[in-house]
Amino acid sequence: MYELSVLPSGLRVISHHMPASRSVTICVYIGVGSRYETDCEAGASHFIEHMVFRGSKKYPDSQLISSAIEGVGGILNAATDRESTLYYAKVGSDKFALALDVLSDMLVTPLFNPEDLEKERKVIYEEISMSLDNPSHRVGLLLDEILWPDHPLGRDIAGSRQSVAGLDSQKLLDFMHRHYTPANIVVAVAGDIKHKNAVSAISQAFGGLAGQEKVQTFEPYHSGNPCQVGVDKRDAEQINLMLAMPGMNRLDERRYAFSILNTILGDGMSSRLFARVRDNLGLAYSVQSGLEYLHDTGAFSVFAAVDPANLTACIKAVLSELETAKTTITAEELTKAKEMSKGRIQLAMEDSRYMAKWIGSQELLCQRVNTHEDVIRLIDGVSLKGVMQLAGEYFQKPQMRLALVGPVDKDAVACLLKD
Repeated sequence: MYELSVLPSGLRVISHHMPASRSVTICVYIGVGSRYETDCEAGASHFIEHMVFRGSKKYPDSQLISSAIEGVGGILNAATDRESTLYYAKVGSDKFALALDVLSDMLVTPLFNPEDLEKERKVIYEEISMSLDNPSHRVGLLLDEILWPDHPLGRDIAGSRQSVAGLDSQKLLDFMHRHYTPANIVVAVAGDIKHKNAVSAISQAFGGLAGQEKVQTFEPYHSGNPCQVGVDKRDAEQINLMLAMPGMNRLDERRYAFSILNTILGDGMSSRLFARVRDNLGLAYSVQSGLEYLHDTGAFSVFAAVDPANLTACIKAVLSELETAKTTITAEELTKAKEMSKGRIQLAMEDSRYMAKWIGSQELLCQRVNTHEDVIRLIDGVSLKGVMQLAGEYFQKPQMRLALVGPVDKDAVACLLKD
């Protein structure tokens, strides 16, 4: 499914050849994100992600960068997470060299012009404000604060206005030079290009990237000072809520069983939560659950947006579904969830961007890659007993955290999480 080469510099190149594809995707993964930042560096990873789009040696302004890829019908974007930063380009197969040239120039020789930095600082202020103003975004930030209190995982990935204001060009470049080192980078390629050709081109494109051996440290997960309910009280037509609890890390062998449990509970219109909260009770337009896996922890969460008059009923319904999942999941539900999960994998395999992200993210974050065949085998091995045991282990009220944004009476809902 994939081939892996480690260059003399330590940079890893991983590829998947898709001879029938008319596209090629390049994903450059950097092993740094918001949890690697100190309090005074909060937002640095995200700020750097923005700044490299402002101009590089060959493409000295943002319009030249974007038009180089968009001008051939391609896609160029990036994303910062807690434990990684991703830059990617998807283009027609014959434009691989162009996409690689743009991405490598952005990351090897960015300009960081002072005027552009001040402009981008204002853009990030607006992005932070947008997240705080948007209830569905704000509730996620609030949940992180109470799920991982007094810890970098609980901060907004973009930082705060205060921390971003303290990041000058020298601090950002120092941070970049510390973390954007060859040994901390994985370049993943999927599409109609052979591995040896990809390795040769990437070796040359990233040849100017220097740095020490990877020395990555982050503050381990800890529970902090727990607050079970967090509220951002504001006037609104709806209350946005997220109920969550700490989950498992990404290398836990039971994560495939947890994924199946999540599918049964809140993934799609045939899930238990959708059937109960929306179809049967008519309490919400949207209700869903999700999983997050990190190096040393994770999270399971449920999201819904409801009329204030329906808040208590909605929370009770969600808690009821989590409780009954401990004993009532059926063999039919298990089979359906497995087939749904496997089918989605098979459909996604046709997309070069999906394939590049699949192999690149696993190589960076797990140091090993499970093929799709491996994952399907692991999904097939999930047992009914194992799924219900996970529900019993994780769905405990003392571990639950509830975040709400809207016209909420905190005392009225806090009692719902008491045994």
